[in-house]
Amino acid sequence: MKTKKNAGAMMVLIIFLTSAIPSNATIIEISTATDKAIYSLGEEIEVFITAYNPSDELITLYFSTSEQASYLMDNTYDWKDYHGEWLFATEQEIGPYSSYTWTLVHGEDELIDYAPAAGNHNVIGEVIGYGQSTSIEFEVVPEPATVVLFGLGGLFVKNFINRKIT
Repeated sequence: MKTKKNAGAMMVLIIFLTSAIPSNATIIEISTATDKAIYSLGEEIEVFITAYNPSDELITLYFSTSEQASYLMDNTYDWKDYHGEWLFATEQEIGPYSSYTWTLVHGEDELIDYAPAAGNHNVIGEVIGYGQSTSIEFEVVPEPATVVLFGLGGLFVKNFINRKIT
């Protein structure tokens, strides 16, 4: 008798857990893009996270908070760790063979928390609770004025050292 009760309770628990998991979690395709491939040092970066519905039916994505998308830059800066969320459920519908794009800006405030240095960088987009995109790359270059000043500074130091030695 005791075994049948436990088995029955286990069955109810399994049914409850599977109904709480979004059935369309693996249906969407997630991609990420930036507004440009090359940025100047300190320039704002727009990150686009897109969820594509490859099916012929309308789907609804359900989120437990107001946060629906985020990005991870250089495996260091996670956008959602620095932005508040409202504790109410939200949702986003995506039509058949359609997509929805979130635009997140790595702007002035974000650059204070994490400013990509000159060089190559990567970003991964995430639709929270549904998965991540593959990593994409972008490049940050010094502003031309910075390069000129750096070069002139190097020449000045070289001339200064040469004068001291002779």
